[in-house]
Amino acid sequence: MYIVLIVIYLTVLFFAFYAMSIFKRNEFGDNKLFMWGFVFKVAMGLGFGLIYDFYYQRSGDTFYYFANSCYLGDMLFTNTHAFFRMLFDTVTPENINTLSHTITYYPRFHDPQIYALHRYLSLFTVIGLKNYYLTTICIAATMFLINWKIYKYLADLYPLMRKWIAVAILFIPSVTFWSSGIAKDVFSFTFGLLFFIKFHAIMFRKKWSIWNILALLFSAYIVITIKPYILFAYIAAGFIWLGFEQLDRIKNRVLRLAILPLIIVVFGFVGMWALNYIMASVGGAYGSIESMLQKAAITQYDLKQEYYEGSSFDIGEFEPTIGGALSVMPAAAIAGLFRPFLWDSKSLVMILSALENTILLLLFLYVLFKVGVRKTLKIIQEYKFLIFCFIFALFMAIGVGISTSNFGALVRFKIPITPFLFLGMVLVIVLGKEKELVRN
Repeated sequence: MYIVLIVIYLTVLFFAFYAMSIFKRNEFGDNKLFMWGFVFKVAMGLGFGLIYDFYYQRSGDTFYYFANSCYLGDMLFTNTHAFFRMLFDTVTPENINTLSHTITYYPRFHDPQIYALHRYLSLFTVIGLKNYYLTTICIAATMFLINWKIYKYLADLYPLMRKWIAVAILFIPSVTFWSSGIAKDVFSFTFGLLFFIKFHAIMFRKKWSIWNILALLFSAYIVITIKPYILFAYIAAGFIWLGFEQLDRIKNRVLRLAILPLIIVVFGFVGMWALNYIMASVGGAYGSIESMLQKAAITQYDLKQEYYEGSSFDIGEFEPTIGGALSVMPAAAIAGLFRPFLWDSKSLVMILSALENTILLLLFLYVLFKVGVRKTLKIIQEYKFLIFCFIFALFMAIGVGISTSNFGALVRFKIPITPFLFLGMVLVIVLGKEKELVRN
């Protein structure tokens, strides 16, 4: 029965998306790219489910997330008032007794990130008729529409890089794989990118529309309730990028050098204020840098225990302080940017990530030795978007590398890094070649 429904869902969605690509050609642009992106996204989502269903014998968290989200989704019909109170996160340990005793889901107050994931997934389990694969199809299709909007926004900003932006946002296999199934990453990755383009639209292009502000706040809320550290990295790198953009508007070189310290102080202060405000609102393990380092040290220690069957790696022991983190920062950055290497791979999923990391490492070496450090810095000075790409990738890589010592977790945690690292290095290579042609 469900196989028939899967075929029906896929057929209906395919023709619906095809119709969108035809009737909204001006909005969607290349309808072939739109359709290939949609098919790839849904295929990766189904592949994610099939691998965890048959290869890992349903041992992953994905089925636990799905089952609990179904329990919450059931309440839409059995206790609608309680469902919407949980959906909008107005239920607390203190007031849960005011709900009816017919609730089929009890909130995970001890783990707010998982509770948030259950809330977001519950709507899709209803649309997906409480079937894992139908729910996956609905999630992948919905997230693709957001990803397409992100691709279009960046492609309009950098039209000469359209094909590379399409690869970075829509077609990197491991990124699409981990961000298409029933997991935290399906929301944190997509809405992190949405936050990024709305931040750019508001802060750089001065488009202070109600829609942009609401989309910025909504995407920030989704990310911060699932994986707060991703939002922290976006904000930090975004304000650094914004500071350099403002500095670039000053044409006089002497004045620019003179005002540089003021720009650093002002945007550094605003960025740190925003980060501290958000950290304080999140609280718990993400309430401060010190608490995050403490959580990172504990998580890293746990993930390299023997029960992870040799899939762990070690960047070295460190104290949960800023000084301790600095001592392992180079190893953490390399792990976050380029590991697992091919020789680290011990599973099919890990090999996929390792092949991509090999490409990223080769691109990095090409930029370092072929383009050269001096020319790269000149290109970055001219194209400030690269500042964001590399700083965001570096911040995320250090954070992920410090807090993770298990390859299985690493390949999931680093997917926000890969598109920007890839796009940044390809942009440097393309611009470097163009400058050589102009000079010759």
